[in-house]
Order: sequence, then structure tokens, then C-alpha cells
Amino acid sequence: MNNSSGRGVIIIVSGPSASGKGTVVSRALEKSDDARVDVRLSVSMTTRGIGKGEVDGETYYYVSRESFEENIARGNLVEYNSYAGEYYGTPKDKLDSLLDSGSSVILEIDVNGARQVLEQYPDAVTVYILPPSFQELEYRLRNRGRDSEEKIRYRLARGREEIPEARWYDYILINEIIEESADDLLCIIRAELNSRRRVEYKIDEVLATYGKDEKND
Repeated sequence: MNNSSGRGVIIIVSGPSASGKGTVVSRALEKSDDARVDVRLSVSMTTRGIGKGEVDGETYYYVSRESFEENIARGNLVEYNSYAGEYYGTPKDKLDSLLDSGSSVILEIDVNGARQVLEQYPDAVTVYILPPSFQELEYRLRNRGRDSEEKIRYRLARGREEIPEARWYDYILINEIIEESADDLLCIIRAELNSRRRVEYKIDEVLATYGKDEKND
């Protein structure tokens, strides 16, 4: 799990509802130890109440509206949004702490959140998860059995509007088989950790050792 660059990589993962992005991310995290990739999932901050079985600091960081707005004011949110009257966002201090420790961090966020993150971290890696077809997307939405017909139609309409945004992402994964998509995501992270722009400084470090053994003799 060594990261030669010393600092982790931000991986933004987006995709329409029912594309399976959450499952792909979860499986990639489960497989990360075997793949020797030090990667964590970013924990968001929210003003909504804690739900049954949820854990503060693991599911979300649960804060008051006043505290959330203080974080906005002092620039401690990399991205944030409001859903159903509640705030959700990514705390910058927590994110930077993980990156500085050498861990790469996955942010599972929407297209708007991705743009906000890229403004502050232009070297973040963007991955868009697509279903094999729009018919498959609709099938998955209906098959999971947790949305009303109205909600399904809304999610499909949102997906139709959002999917073209995949064109500006660095990578596009067609999520047909979860295991393969999770493996591909881990491969992307490993490749990015070894990209020239991140480890170019190592060239000079290696060259600086040239002739040292001879001098010591």
C-alpha cells in the first residue's frame, strides 16, 4: 500500500441514480486491502438527524445548522448542497487530513459537487459510472422497489439530463458486472498514484543518488 508520492489522490465518483455507483465504491473499498490500495470513503457533514443504525463520524458528521453555516463561512467545505431542507457537504479539514496521511479518498457526489471540488482540487480524478443502457437503468430503479412511480420518473428524467455530463469526466465505467467495475476503479486509483504529474519529482531524487556508492568507496 505504499504511496511513493506521499499524498493521496481525490477520486470523484458520480453517476445517475441506480447506476450502481454506491455498490461499486463499497466493493472497491472491501477489495482495497487485497489490491494494496490505501483508499477511504469521504464522510460527509449534514444537518439532518441521525438515523437508526447510523454512527456519527462514520455514516455522516452530524452537526447543527448553525455549525454547518459556520463551516461554510470559514471555507471549510469543499462542496455542499441542500436537499429537502437539510445541508450536506464535504469538510475540507477531514479530507486534507486523510490526503496528507497518504490515503486516497473517494467522494461519491453529483456533477455539481464534482465541479465545486475541482475548483479547489484541480488534480482530482473524476470517474463517471454508467449503466449498460438506459433500459437497464430503468429496470434497476424499478427492481429495487423503494421508489414511487412519480419518483422513478423524476430519477429517470434527472438521469437523462445528467448523463451527457459524463463527457468531461476523466474516466467512464460501464457498470455491467460489479466485481469488474470495482476492480477497474482500483486500477484507476493505482495508475493515478503513479502518474508522471504526481511522481515526477522522484526522477531528481533517483539521479541525486548517482555515484554515491563510488564516492563512499
